[in-house]
Amino acid sequence: MATKLKNNSAAKFISWMMIIGLSLLLLVLSAFQSYLFGSFEKSEGFKNAYYQFQYSLIVAKLNHPSLNEVKQLPVTSSDINEFRYRYGDLPKQLANVRSQYENAIAKAEDVKDKKVAAYYKKERDQKIKAVELNFKSDSHVIKQVRSERVAYMKKYYSGTITYEQESFNQLASVFYYHFVNKKTGDVVTNVPSAEQKSKNKQIPKRFEKTLHSLSTGRSINSNNKIVDRVLYLSASDYSGRIYIEKNTSLDKLGPEADYQGFVTTKIISFIVLALAVAFIAGGVYLGWKKSIFYLAGFEKIKKVYACVPIESRLFIFTVELLIFVDVLTRVQINGYVSGYYHPALGMFDSRRGLAIFVLGILCAVITLLYQVQWLIDLFRDPVKRTECWKQSIFMQTGVILSNLFVAPFLGLKMLVVFALIFFLGMSAPLFTVNGSFALAFVFLMFTALPLLWITLRRVTSLNQIILHAESAAAGQDLPALPEHGRGALSRLSQSLNTLKHGVKTSRNAQLKSERLKTELITNVSHDLRTPLTSIIMYNDLLKKSDVTEAERQDYLSIIDRKAKRLKRLIDDLFEVSKMASGAIELNKTKVNLNELLKQSLAEYDETIQQAQLDFRVKSPDTAINVFGDGQKLWRVFDNLIGNILKYSMEGTRVYIAMDVENGEAIVTFKNITKYELGANVDELFERFKRGDASRHTEGSGLGLAIAKSIIDLHDGMFLIDLDGDLFKVTIKLPVL
Repeated sequence: MATKLKNNSAAKFISWMMIIGLSLLLLVLSAFQSYLFGSFEKSEGFKNAYYQFQYSLIVAKLNHPSLNEVKQLPVTSSDINEFRYRYGDLPKQLANVRSQYENAIAKAEDVKDKKVAAYYKKERDQKIKAVELNFKSDSHVIKQVRSERVAYMKKYYSGTITYEQESFNQLASVFYYHFVNKKTGDVVTNVPSAEQKSKNKQIPKRFEKTLHSLSTGRSINSNNKIVDRVLYLSASDYSGRIYIEKNTSLDKLGPEADYQGFVTTKIISFIVLALAVAFIAGGVYLGWKKSIFYLAGFEKIKKVYACVPIESRLFIFTVELLIFVDVLTRVQINGYVSGYYHPALGMFDSRRGLAIFVLGILCAVITLLYQVQWLIDLFRDPVKRTECWKQSIFMQTGVILSNLFVAPFLGLKMLVVFALIFFLGMSAPLFTVNGSFALAFVFLMFTALPLLWITLRRVTSLNQIILHAESAAAGQDLPALPEHGRGALSRLSQSLNTLKHGVKTSRNAQLKSERLKTELITNVSHDLRTPLTSIIMYNDLLKKSDVTEAERQDYLSIIDRKAKRLKRLIDDLFEVSKMASGAIELNKTKVNLNELLKQSLAEYDETIQQAQLDFRVKSPDTAINVFGDGQKLWRVFDNLIGNILKYSMEGTRVYIAMDVENGEAIVTFKNITKYELGANVDELFERFKRGDASRHTEGSGLGLAIAKSIIDLHDGMFLIDLDGDLFKVTIKLPVL
């Protein structure tokens, strides 16, 4: 017991080592793969800092026109039309201007304030003239567009671009850049002078990005159409490079590009990887050393899991595996830097989400590994596999559907009855005449009342069947149920009556078996004790000193005879037991029953001559051949002839006949018994059953049982017929 507990504890320890090792391995290969196998320059944080610097460079240096340059930018026809029709066509704009001043002028006139009214009218007329001038003169519109551009660019430079300028100043201390305007040849760079530049070629770089074409007009979005239009018109195409020197400090790249954090996480990742490999290697080594190649533990959960249908098990396993693989894949692709979002599971923050992610990996590894082991054990065991298939949802559904149609019209009849009752109830108001329900009452009397009577009658029959079933289960003996018609209830009554009859027959057979068992024990005890008692008694007599030689010889003769009888009795008992169990082997050959019967009679020729019996033997002249064991068939004939000589009444005839009918050899033995055998023929086949009920004659009482077993082993029939004192045995064997 202690060894078993020790092995179980070792198996659990090894299982947890493998689970923890595999969980750590999946964690480090999914969430921290970029830290293990990638450099800082390939991290998402560094990429964000680089693209931020590139954008800030464009805004602050490469596309930063002065206000004078803004004034010189071209104004195209599309710009003129955009400005001219920004608030609609001419009639619409004029109507809008008039509607703006209409109420104010009306109020001033109502109070007779001519000065205010004149002021509003003058202002209105000026705006109307300005609108009309916009639609008459393109040069006027061009001046308005350029003035508008300058005004918006002033706001842009004083406000929006401030953050980008600060970001550029910070990142420019890390990134070096050198770009050339492809059109003008102007150089924009923060690289030192020419002498320094020639020396810097020899300085190693940790990052360098060459851009052959950098368009500055498509990268900026200021959320203002006018500013975006100005930056688009002032944009140029540049070529150049951005790089970081090897020894440059990366601390100023911003919070997202945390270089020290990247290095620390990389070291932790390698430590976790080493722990994972150590746990897995240790588990494999200990498992191999102690011959433990399975996961231990969770036995109670296994029992509950075994009760779940196989379809549900496979569904749960598949869904869990797909979600687990999807999460690992997404984390592996996106990394786990500041957080993680899954479309089904939602958002995880960087710390709490990571803890949940680690716990989720551990739970998923445990459940998936144990499910795989349990499913493999199930499919390897044919008994469990068969039982699991029987309990599956598919098979249970088939059983439900098959049982549903055992009585196919019962459910349909119930539905029809309820539908008719509902229809009659809904139809009754249709038979009212002038508010009188007399006709409706008559209608229900001749329709609903008979239907109700039929329903109650069927319900009563069902109640009787239920009461009879409960009574039969309690062991009570009630009269048979009435069987009327061909409906489902009638078939159920018939089946219940048959079941009750079978139970009664089985009960009687059980009582008979108990009685025969008692008789068997009594007979065995008597037949074994009688010769054994004689042996013991005469053995005691031999021990006396006054026994003469003649008496000694007589006593030894009696002991020898009784011992042989006891041996024959025991041999017969073993033989009939072997035959009943089918453990005996038959040496089947071609046997002539005619010759076998003649040999058996010849063995008893002297006894037959001395017996006061008249034997009449009738057999055909031709040979009757069967395929069987000649020695065992001779044993049958020998037993039957011996019983005839032992139990036949003196002065009577014995008839033995042999013939062939319908491909069967039929042998009959008839004699008149000297003892009354009773009316129950089946009991004669019971073991230790003898014709002499007082058991004063020689014999074991096993002869007929042995003979019947031999004939049964030859695929034949052994029949006994008893008519008063006439005892008849019929043997049927297939002929060749």
